[in-house]
Parts: sequence; structure tokens; C-alpha cells
Amino acid sequence: MVRNRMQSRAPSIGDLLLRQGLITEVQLEDALAEQSETRERLGELLCRRGHISESDLVDALSRQLGFRRFDPARDGIEVAALDLVPLEFARRHNVLPVRLTADALQVAMVDPLDVEALDHLRRLAKREKRGQIEILLETPAALEAAREKNYERIQGSRSVSQLIDKVVGEVGSTAILEEDEDEEEAQRRAQEAGVVNLVDQIIAQALQARATDIHIEPLEKGLVIRYRVDGLLHDALTPPRAVYTGVISRIKILANMDIAERRASQDGRFTFRKDGREVDVRVSDIPTIHGEKIVMRLLDKTSFNFALRDLGFEEDDHRIFVDAIHQPYGMILLSGPTGSGKSTTLYASLLELRNETLNITTVEDPVEYQMDRINQVQVSPRKNVTFATALRYFLRQDPDVIMVGEIRDQETADMAVRAALTGHMVFSTIHANDAPATATRLLSMGVESFMTASALTLVAAQRLVRRNCPHCLEEYTPSDDVLMALGSAEPDAVEAWSHLVRGAGCAACKNRGFSGRVAIIERMVMTPELRQVIAENRSAADIRALATAQGMRTLRETGLAKARAGVTTVEEVLRVCLRDE
Repeated sequence: MVRNRMQSRAPSIGDLLLRQGLITEVQLEDALAEQSETRERLGELLCRRGHISESDLVDALSRQLGFRRFDPARDGIEVAALDLVPLEFARRHNVLPVRLTADALQVAMVDPLDVEALDHLRRLAKREKRGQIEILLETPAALEAAREKNYERIQGSRSVSQLIDKVVGEVGSTAILEEDEDEEEAQRRAQEAGVVNLVDQIIAQALQARATDIHIEPLEKGLVIRYRVDGLLHDALTPPRAVYTGVISRIKILANMDIAERRASQDGRFTFRKDGREVDVRVSDIPTIHGEKIVMRLLDKTSFNFALRDLGFEEDDHRIFVDAIHQPYGMILLSGPTGSGKSTTLYASLLELRNETLNITTVEDPVEYQMDRINQVQVSPRKNVTFATALRYFLRQDPDVIMVGEIRDQETADMAVRAALTGHMVFSTIHANDAPATATRLLSMGVESFMTASALTLVAAQRLVRRNCPHCLEEYTPSDDVLMALGSAEPDAVEAWSHLVRGAGCAACKNRGFSGRVAIIERMVMTPELRQVIAENRSAADIRALATAQGMRTLRETGLAKARAGVTTVEEVLRVCLRDE
């Protein structure tokens, strides 16, 4: 006979799981019978039997005990809390210190009934009163992952600080001025263990932060190291000037640059390997009034796994783009400023097309990502390998699909257009403000208008906007200045732009409110009418008027649609799109 446990008391874990339909009465009765013999905790017993998952158990315990569940993405882990609790203790009791305040220590736990752990945490935090330990609950696997990641994070930060202190100690306070330092001294500093390890840590930390570029900038009395994350620069380190010469010299040696040359710009590259990752580092060095500034671009050779659908195109844009790239011949031309994601879109297009029946060949400067079964050629002016010469040789290699990294001159433009007209699918990029101007850019380079009109299949302009952090969304209304900027397009701006969302800032996004980026696109599919206008060598304004009449959405319109959908913010769209776009 089934016992009635639904009494007027705090529900047991079994009652809660039963009410939620996660277990049956029979499963509960069997588990209780086994528990009476093994003395095992009921929740753990039900997990072991496979009736519930660990996540189900944590949710039920959270409701039963009134403890909030730990969110590894949103709950900010403070260094002060981690410093308080030794890693060995945290591992032994499966806990993670989260935040230390004047009143309490917040800690995530797997077992909130671990009295020994709670007593020890109270002593460590000097929080003896009941309630001064605030408990959060989480599954063992998720808690372990968060614990190891965060203890490793503070260890990495400490190691950078320790390395900086070590380098400063080696240099001393009487370091000579960089311009007076000879090549032998610069070589010696660059080979010191502290400097070598510091440069490695700077790059490793940048990769961990998802940075695409590292800027090392000398100041009058100091040094700042900035990382570009999601398209914007952020200060990462501000070491003393004493580490400057060693770090600059070390990077220049790695990049095979002349460390004695400090008054002329230089370029170089090297490969950085860590934890199984292989990153191509492109180095640019220029002299400034306070010394040499170095920028390192980080290109992970093995990380490209984007599909076109992952880039954030609207459904209609995605469908039309996929249809265009599957045409047997023609030209797909993308435009946008540096860093707008053009190359990423082209790579994703090639991956969409790649199969054993096609010969796909690219010429790039540089080759950013290496892909199997795609023949990639690196531009090298010293070896007379330019975009134009590579294209000429490609046409002798029986190609089906050709990607030209960028059309920069008339010779390349002519050859790309001719390749598209002679049965090849050609992908390329060009610098222009919008899709209509992209078409006229070829004309301004000297390509015949009738050839341009016949070759083009699809023209698109692209930008990247930062994506709202999904962990800290809040509703907001744009400021009066922003509403005024939208006023000409939206007469009832206040009503039209209320109830938008943005990231408020949390641990997951480092209080920036954004995490990752998404593409917005202005695509112009060639129609007979558009081909006629281009063949007549009409202006970009005429092309735009016809394209919009035929349904083309501008960059600004596409971006604002994403803001309404909560993907990004209006301010982000206005930041990357000109008013007349």
C-alpha cells in the first residue's frame, strides 16, 4: 500500500521529485526500501538508479532547502574569495568560493549538508554566526569545471604579475634609455627567462580572453597592453616601463625582425603553440614619439568551424546567399571595412561548397585559416605571387571555385571578372561603403560596365555588431540622443523603440554587456533591371534606388531589425552604420 506523504510539512526530496513527475510512486517506494538498508541519501540513490539526473536533484534540493542554484556564467567569482579557500580544500569538499562581503561568504556546494566543510569555511572567513555562509547549489561536474577554471585564472594572473616583478627585478631601477641600448644588450634582455615567459603569458592570456589583436603601446612614463575583444580595445595590463625593452625585443626576435632598427616600420610573423593550439601571430611595428608600438594579430590556424547559418544572417538573407553561392558560375563580391567579417563569410561559403567533386583554390594575403581539400595560396610579392599572377595560374589548374582575398587593382579586377564570365564561381572582397557602391567600385577600377553587369551574381556589404550577453539581459529605452538619431526614420520614436533589451553586465561578459559578434548584411541580388542599370554605367544612387525598390534592405535596416529582436542594441547599430546606409 502506498503511503501518503503529502502532509503539512516541508516536502521531502522524494515528495518534490514525485510532484514534478520526475519519478513514480513505485520508484520512490523501491528507493526508500533500499535506503533503509544502505543509509544512502535518497537523492543520490535515485541518481545512481538512473531515475533522475544530477541536475534534477540540484533543482529539487534548491526548492526544498531554499538555496539558489549557482550559475557559472553569471555569478562573478571574486579573487578575494578564491584566495581565502585553499584549492586542495575546495577539491576535497567539492566547493567553490564565490564572493566575500563584510557580512557573508558566498560559496557554491554540491552537498549543502557537509557540516565539516561549512564549519571550516566559517573559520576561514571568520564568519561564525549562522547565515554568514550563503550557500549556492550546483552539480558535481559543473562545479568542478568552474572551480578549476577560476583557480587557474587567478594563478595565471598571479604568474603574469610575478613575471613582471621578476623582469623589473632583473632590469633594476637604473635601466638605460631604450634608444641608447645597443643590439647586444637588447638581445641579452630578450633571452632572459622572465621576459620569455612574460611574452608567452601575454599571448596566452589574450587567447583566453578571445582577443584578435594585442596592442603594446609605450607611454611617456609607462606602458599599456590592450586586447581587442569583439571589435573593441580594452586595457589588459599596465606594466612598468622597465619591462618594455625586453618585451619588444623578444617579440621582434620571434618575428624575425631587426631588433636594432627602431626608427622604421617593420612586419614579421611567428607561430605560437600552447595546449595543442597553433596560432599564427602577425606582427607590425611602428616608431612613435615614446618608442616602438607593436600590434600582434592572432590567427588560430585550426579554429575555423563556422557555417553560414552561424554568422547571424536573417532567414531570407541566408536562403538567398546560399542559393547564390551554389550557382555554377558568376561572382560573389563582399565589401566592408577591415574587421567587418568579410573573410569569415567567404570561408564559410567555401566550406558550404566543399566536396570531392569541386576544385576550390584561393589566393589570400594572409591565409587566415587552413582548410582541408581547399588549395590555398599565400601572396608573396618577393616571389612574384600577387593576386593577379595567382589568378592567371589558377585558370590553368582546372578550377571550379576561386576565392581572391581582395581586389585591389585593375589587373586583378579584370581577371576576376573574366574568370566569372568563363564558367567559374569567383568569390572576392573589395573596399566600398555599401552594396550599390561595391558594384560601381569595379567600374571605377576600369572594368567595362557590360562585363561587370554580366559577371556579378550577388553583391553584399557587411558589418559586425556586438551581440547582447544572454546572461544579463535587461529592458531599456534608448536615450533621447539616440531616439533623435532615429527620429527621421521613426516618427513615433519613443513608442517604437521602447521595450528593447541590452546586457546589463555580468561576470560572463566581464561587465561589458556583450559577448561575441553577429553579422549584419546588405545584399543585392542581380536582377535583369539591375544589370541594365550597371551596364549603362549609372551612379550608385541610381543603383540603390532600384535595389531598394526591389526589396533590398540596407545595413541600417537589417541592424535595427536585430536590435528589435534583442540580438544587439540600437547604439551598436548606429556605431557601425553610417546614417545614409
